[in-house]
Amino acid sequence: MSILVLYLVKYHNDQKAGMISDGEQRDRAQVHRKAIADFGGKPIAQYGSYGEYDMAYIYEMPDEKSLAANLHLTDSLGLAKYCKTIPQLNSEEFVQSLALAGTTKTDYRAATKTCFFYYISLL
Repeated sequence: MSILVLYLVKYHNDQKAGMISDGEQRDRAQVHRKAIADFGGKPIAQYGSYGEYDMAYIYEMPDEKSLAANLHLTDSLGLAKYCKTIPQLNSEEFVQSLALAGTTKTDYRAATKTCFFYYISLL
């Protein structure tokens, strides 16, 4: 089973300064494509941005261990000021996950007496 991932990153300002001054480091998408492939992943799309995040990557990794290893390496290099990794489901998997949530027998409940379903019933 592979994992589809959306990875958002905001670089430290000193890293961005290095990207501006060093042509070899400028194309971060190329650097990330290689790192993703090194862990058996498949880059799908990379986008530069501005604002809250500097780059957005969509890629597929072979398993959770490979994804975690890739993220450990990225974190250890200190490139990112902060980042967010969001696993993605296709629409069929998402619908199946909702069905599973609705049919799984569990004692899991809200910590308080009021919960989301109470608010829906008020609508």
